[in-house]
Amino acid sequence: MAKDDMAEVDLASNGAEPPGEAPTAVPYEEYECKICYNYFDLDRRAPKILECLHTFCEECLNTLHLREERPWRISCPVCRHRTPVPDYRIQNLPNNTKVTEDFPLYIDSDPLPQDALPPYPPPLHPALVALRREEASGTSSASQATASTTVSTVTTLSQDSVRYDSCQSCKRVALTTGCVCVIFSFLSMLVLLFMGLIFVHSHSIPPSPAGPICLSVASILAMFSVVVTWLICWLKYRPDHETGRSSATSNSRRNA
Repeated sequence: MAKDDMAEVDLASNGAEPPGEAPTAVPYEEYECKICYNYFDLDRRAPKILECLHTFCEECLNTLHLREERPWRISCPVCRHRTPVPDYRIQNLPNNTKVTEDFPLYIDSDPLPQDALPPYPPPLHPALVALRREEASGTSSASQATASTTVSTVTTLSQDSVRYDSCQSCKRVALTTGCVCVIFSFLSMLVLLFMGLIFVHSHSIPPSPAGPICLSVASILAMFSVVVTWLICWLKYRPDHETGRSSATSNSRRNA
């Protein structure tokens, strides 16, 4: 018998493989969940990778997450490493991209029957449900408070606007009346001044007292015109407090 034939007989008797051939590995073992032993997919059995680099399907991790007392983490069933869970939801964990890139090649190559999933996905963690209820109640109370604040603000603004309009109307009436009084006083002053000068310079004997009286009344009317003119200018050009109120009102409207 030749040496080559004897070597093959020895390998066959020892159960070893020829040196040129690699040992046959279990196909697609890395594409199955080590909890339920179903192949990963892109739906409810999405491959979720933990911080410890162990990968399990989303369905199994959801079931484990419901048993956790602290919903912000999940313990790896292999090494017990705790991985934070974003927003208390397993679906927010990252996918194992190495597995998702090969999908559905390994499913098509090895179409083994998969376990049927329950008709509905696992429920949310009770802590997350309670947190959402608190947020909903807080939002509703905040909306009610905002609505009441808006109503009170609108009422105050309407009252302020009515007061402002009434004040402006009174101001316009006062300015108009003052202007009329100033014009009438100025014209009367001119007439009395002219008449007083005529009576004073007349050569009547005895001198008529009408001249000094007219001049006195004219001087009084001149003083009255000056005072009313000053009041009109002060009323028209004084610092308006209502302007500051209106600017504050507009700012509150913008903030609302």
